[in-house]
Amino acid sequence: MKRVSIIGQSYDDFLCEQLKRRDILADFCGVDELERFNFSCHLLLLDLRCFEQIVWAEPVIRKLHKHTLVLVLIDRQQLKHDSVHQLIGQYAWDYHTAPFEIDRLARLMGHALGVIRIRQQCMQEGGSNSNRSSPVNPVMRSAAMQMLVKNINRAAPTDIPILVRGESGTGKELIARKIHTQSSRANGPFVAVNCGSLISGVVQSELFGHEKGAFTGAVSGHKGKISQADGGTLFLDEIGDLPLEQQVNLLRFLQEGTFDTVGGARAQSSNVRVVAATHINLESAIERGEFRLDLFYRLNGITIELPPLRERREDIIQLARYFCEKYAREYNVGKCQLSKDACYAMLKHEWVGNVRELINRIRRAVLLCENGVIKTQDLELKEVIVQPCFAQGLKTIKDEVEKNALVTAIEKHNGKMDVVASDLQISRATLYRLIDKHEICAAE
Repeated sequence: MKRVSIIGQSYDDFLCEQLKRRDILADFCGVDELERFNFSCHLLLLDLRCFEQIVWAEPVIRKLHKHTLVLVLIDRQQLKHDSVHQLIGQYAWDYHTAPFEIDRLARLMGHALGVIRIRQQCMQEGGSNSNRSSPVNPVMRSAAMQMLVKNINRAAPTDIPILVRGESGTGKELIARKIHTQSSRANGPFVAVNCGSLISGVVQSELFGHEKGAFTGAVSGHKGKISQADGGTLFLDEIGDLPLEQQVNLLRFLQEGTFDTVGGARAQSSNVRVVAATHINLESAIERGEFRLDLFYRLNGITIELPPLRERREDIIQLARYFCEKYAREYNVGKCQLSKDACYAMLKHEWVGNVRELINRIRRAVLLCENGVIKTQDLELKEVIVQPCFAQGLKTIKDEVEKNALVTAIEKHNGKMDVVASDLQISRATLYRLIDKHEICAAE
C-alpha cells in the first residue's frame, strides 16, 4: 500500500478513510506532536485548513529530506494571504483547495508518488547505467542545452502546461518526449498531433473523436487524440497552425477538462498533460488575429526555448559523431569517422535546417563516403581553407573573436544589454550566457 504523511490541526476521518479505500495509507501527525514526526518521509500533505497563522509551517518543511515532495491542502479563502502564496510558491510540489474532491486529491497524490518511484528507480539504476550512452546526451552538452535540461528537470514532474518554442528542426518533439519520460505519466501514452497537417474539416474529429454515423463516411466510432492520451501526455506540435475556429474547442477542454465528440450526446473527459510546440511567433499571430490570447495563456504555463544549432556550435561535432555511429550501425557499413576538413566545414556552415539538416547530411554521407572517412564533399558542404598554423587552434580563435565582439558592443552601448543584444542580433538570454562563458565583467 502507498503511504502519505499528513501534518495538520486535527485528524480528518473522512480524508484518511477515503485515501485508504484508494490504497493510500495516511500517517497523521498533529502540529503539537511534531517531535514524533518522521522528517524522512517521501510524500507530505501539509493540511493548513483552519489555521489563521502558518508561521510554524516553513521550519517544518526545512527539516524535511531534500527529496520529500510537499502537497499543500488549504481553504479557498486562504489563497488571499501572501504568506500562503509564498509558502506554496517556494516549497510546494502542488496544492489543492477545500472543499476538495477526493478523487482529484487522490490522483494528485498518485502522480506525486509516481514521481517518487521514478526518482528511486533512477537512483538505484544510476550506478549501472552511468556508462551507457543516451541518444539525448550528445544534444545536451553545450551551456545553452545544459540550462534547458535544468528547466526540464524542474517542470517535467509537475502537470503544468509547457510551450516549447524554437525554429524548425531544433528537436521540439524530442524535448516533449523527454518531458514525458521524466513526468509521473511516463507509463502512460505519449500522443503527438501535428496541428499543421490537419485539414480544417477533420480537426474536430482527429482531436476529439466522432461517433458512428456522425457524418457521411463515419461507419464506425473514432477515438480522438485527446482520448487516446488519457493518463499520459498530449503533444500538440505546431500549435500556431491550428485553425482559429478549432482553437475555442481546445480552449474549453484546457479550461474544463471536458470536450464533445462529433455527433456525441454528452461531454467526455480525459486526464492529459499538454505540451505544445511552435516555430512561429505566437505574439505576432495574436496581433494579427490568427491565434487566441486566452489559449496562449492556457498553453504557456512554462516556456522552454530551444536555441538554433548556429547558437550552440560547440555541439555540432559531437552531434555529428553521434549520428555517424548511429547510422553506421543502422546501415551496417562499419565504422565511420569525420575528416578534419569536414569538421571545419560543419563549424563554418550556418545550419538553417538545424539538427534535422545535420541528420540528413550525415545519413547521406555515411552511405556515400569511401573507406569509412566522411569528407566535405560527402556532406555536400563548401570546402573551407584553413591555414596550417591555425589548424589546432580553431576553437581558441573562434572564442577570441566572439569575446572581442562582446566587449566592443558592451563598451559601445555603455553596458545597456538590451541594445547590445539587438546590435549583435542575439537574444538577451544568449548574451548573458556568452558573458558568463567568457567571464566578462559587465554591469547594465
